[in-house]
Amino acid sequence: MDDTVDLRPTIDRAWLERAALLEPVVHTYALWDLDRHPDRVRFVSAVRRESTWAYFLVWPGPAAVPIVHWYGHGPGAIALAGALPPRPLVAVVPPEVHDAVVEVRGPARAFPERILWHPRAGNLPAVEDDAVRRLVSDDRTALIAWARRHPDRETAEYPTLDLDAEAAWGAFDRGRLLGVARAAVRLPGAWIVSGVFVEPEARRQGFGARVVAAVLRAAEAANASVGLYVREDRPAARALYERLGFRGAGRCLWLDLGAGLEP
Repeated sequence: MDDTVDLRPTIDRAWLERAALLEPVVHTYALWDLDRHPDRVRFVSAVRRESTWAYFLVWPGPAAVPIVHWYGHGPGAIALAGALPPRPLVAVVPPEVHDAVVEVRGPARAFPERILWHPRAGNLPAVEDDAVRRLVSDDRTALIAWARRHPDRETAEYPTLDLDAEAAWGAFDRGRLLGVARAAVRLPGAWIVSGVFVEPEARRQGFGARVVAAVLRAAEAANASVGLYVREDRPAARALYERLGFRGAGRCLWLDLGAGLEP
């Protein structure tokens, strides 16, 4: 029997859709980018006997640093390591492929992350929050100023965000923007939260929970579950998400291979 693994510069869409039914969080970015940004993202798949075993997608990150999202591990997946972009890059990978990645692309700073999942009809506040609302185009100037006051990986995309097309929610106090959360991916049935950031002086006052809860309420209205990624070494953030009803759905590693970026 032929166990040769072929690397192909594509992804099997039908296979991806089936895989997303079983593991929605880890495949939502792939489906979203395949439809919304086909000119910016590229795929490499490890295929054995015409079956997809693993794949990664490559996204052009900050300063043109490639960010790779890798799915799959085991003997059939390891062949993907040789197709990774050259350094510098970031690779978000299953912990099992860490050694294979480092072997071909050199030393890496590893940041363990927890994958969390929030099912529909979860633990949400019973009422809407008057201090939190979805941001609209009239908020663009305030959002840009807020993001520039607080340069961070979580705020990096906000200055270029099209608030007419994208979905972000802000928490306000007497008209002042204090915190933001974004639904970076909105597929039928599955959303991904990212860009959660609260002004340092306003932290531990519930604003982070309130903007995330607003995203969850919107997802509930759209009949969608919600996923996110959070660093293992940020217990306060993990506790916040768990109080809102998120539960563990897996683990991964953010590997910084010479890029100077952290999750």
